[in-house]
Amino acid sequence: MTGNSSPANNVEGNAAQILQARDITGDVYVGKRPMRPRWWLIGGLVVLLAAGTGAVVWLQPSGPAGLRVTADLSANDAGPWGYASEDPGFPGPELAARLARPGAVTDSALAHDVRVSGGASLLHQVIRLHLEGPRTGQVVVTDIRAVIRKRRPPLSGSLVWSPPQGAEDSAQTLLELDDRFPVLQSAVRDDVHDRNIPAGPYFPTHTIKLTGGETSEVIVTASAAKGAYEYALAVFSQSGTEIKQTIVDDGGEPFRVSGFPCSGRGQAAYRTLYFGQADTTVSRQPDPQHFDGVSEC
Repeated sequence: MTGNSSPANNVEGNAAQILQARDITGDVYVGKRPMRPRWWLIGGLVVLLAAGTGAVVWLQPSGPAGLRVTADLSANDAGPWGYASEDPGFPGPELAARLARPGAVTDSALAHDVRVSGGASLLHQVIRLHLEGPRTGQVVVTDIRAVIRKRRPPLSGSLVWSPPQGAEDSAQTLLELDDRFPVLQSAVRDDVHDRNIPAGPYFPTHTIKLTGGETSEVIVTASAAKGAYEYALAVFSQSGTEIKQTIVDDGGEPFRVSGFPCSGRGQAAYRTLYFGQADTTVSRQPDPQHFDGVSEC
């Protein structure tokens, strides 16, 4: 185009459509407009596609402005730690070689690499949810719920374990995934049994108000003993009269937790087992089918 005219791409249609274009100038509006003949929409799409491939624009309604939620699982790398998989080849030869070195039981970098290789946390998983409010206005977090994607028996392919494995002492909330309807619970310390116990639903007793870019953190300790779970967390927030659900996961993958595959009283059975030793290695065990001394079984 020539002169002072500004190019613009104007498209009307269903917000569920995906529009692909190299450059988009002007504004994108999502809303109701009078119906136009279908040939106009088809012609507009042809023009956009002819411009070449590039950015993909998803047209979808927006929620309360400015709320950001991120999940940090690094607390699980500090030890003690354990990860299970249905794959007997987990965690692979490279990580197995590192596990056999002295100091493996306290190597947080190694624990991180085992975790991100696809293992499910053993018994407990600590998730630090970082909440950040909008720069202007206010948003209120009203609930956090588990969204179970998959439920199955405890994983029995392979276990990599640097015991003891327990919930973090500073746990703020507990999420028992074995419950039929898991509810986020407030956590209190049971000094007699040296563990955290649930003390009633965390919401709606608590609400989290974030104004002017304020931040807050919710520490969730998710637990599983009777099964293995793949799940996400749904964070519900409200700004004025508008309510939004934000789904949080592990970088695009579900969170994963598994209990022990019990085969008898005090005994679990795996096809492959790596266990922390007194020499600080995490060594492969010769009889993984008879893993004794498991108090959870």
